[in-house]
Amino acid sequence: MKITISHYEFLKQFENAARVYLENRRWNGSPTCLHCGNVDRVQVRKVVGYFRCLACKADFTVRTGTIFERSHIPLDKWLYAMYLISTTRKGISSMQISKELGITQKSAWFMLQRIREACGNGPGGGLLSGIVDAAESYLGGKEDNRHRGKQLTYTALIA
Repeated sequence: MKITISHYEFLKQFENAARVYLENRRWNGSPTCLHCGNVDRVQVRKVVGYFRCLACKADFTVRTGTIFERSHIPLDKWLYAMYLISTTRKGISSMQISKELGITQKSAWFMLQRIREACGNGPGGGLLSGIVDAAESYLGGKEDNRHRGKQLTYTALIA
């Protein structure tokens, strides 16, 4: 009898790997205190993933100061949600995220809001500027197809 598992059950095997991956990406192997910036006096705590700065006596994790902070959602679910958001063509709803990850719709909405906030609009407020390449696009339309109130007058077309 063949037993199949869901996508998330498969990915759950990498729960600890997600934390290690983020720690390596953030600190490159040597944890840095997020409060005072000390590298030399950081101690690994007994609980996996927790650190303490002996200089300022502050505890921190890889989540501190990020979009993951104060969230009880595991890091592997966060990374999987980011993967789903970045690979879907037309976007993904919080309802679909909740089904994929096995969390409530409210938690999925919370995650989407934090991820969108982290991505931001960048400079220019998200408006297109400069040279823009638009493949298979038709911009504009026939003047006769506009509503009468929105049609341009003949003098406006000449100018």
